[in-house]
Order: sequence, then structure tokens, then C-alpha cells
Amino acid sequence: MQANAPRFVLAWVTVEGEQLTAMGEGGRILFVEHPERGWEIPGGHLEPGESPEKALLRELREETGLAGTLVRWNRTYYPEGWVGHVQVTPTTEASWTVNDAMVAKVAWWTATPPVKTWTEDEFEDLALFFAS
Repeated sequence: MQANAPRFVLAWVTVEGEQLTAMGEGGRILFVEHPERGWEIPGGHLEPGESPEKALLRELREETGLAGTLVRWNRTYYPEGWVGHVQVTPTTEASWTVNDAMVAKVAWWTATPPVKTWTEDEFEDLALFFAS
């Protein structure tokens, strides 16, 4: 792992061309439903020798089946992890499943989905950070 690299990365996924200012105020955010933790944003740990960007895009592909483009990082919100804003081309599906035992469902949300482990404040903070 690189010096100063995060232990984990998370993907704040939006659709190219959609504006998001706050949760529930336009635009869609992609969430994955973990069987135990509930709705969360895609992400995971870096593999040995993997860059944060490669890990982010790998996790996105594994957990959602989508490819995207990294726009920018938030390296300060979580002490050991980075959140990358990733944009994807528009999809026609509102929700779908993937072949990943840790993902029950993938879905676009315009507001914070029902959360178990995460908090609504976390998602609102990230929405505001990436909208600026």
C-alpha cells in the first residue's frame, strides 16, 4: 500500500449531467444493499499494491456492474478512508442485482434510503461536499 494511502475507499456515484445539491434535491445517488448493514455506498478495502483509484473503480464494478470516471476525492471525511465522487453514464434501470454475495440489490435513490449502520447525516454531508 502507498504511503498515506487509505485503508478503504467508498464511491459517491452520480449520473453524468445530473446536478445534486443535497439529498432529496435533484439528482440520483447509487446505493448498494448489504445483507446485514443495509443500504450504503459501494466500496471496500484496497488490495496489496493497489492504488486508491483502481480499488475504487474495481469495487464499483464488483458491487454494481458499472464503470465510471473518478471526478475527485474527499480524503478527510473518514480518518482511514477516502470517498471518491464517480460519475457514470445514465442507466435506464432503477434497481438491479449483481453476482456478489455481499450485495442484495443495487438502486438509484434521490433521497437517503432507510439506513441501519450509516447515518443520514453522513450521506447529506457527502452530498453537500461533492455538490460544491
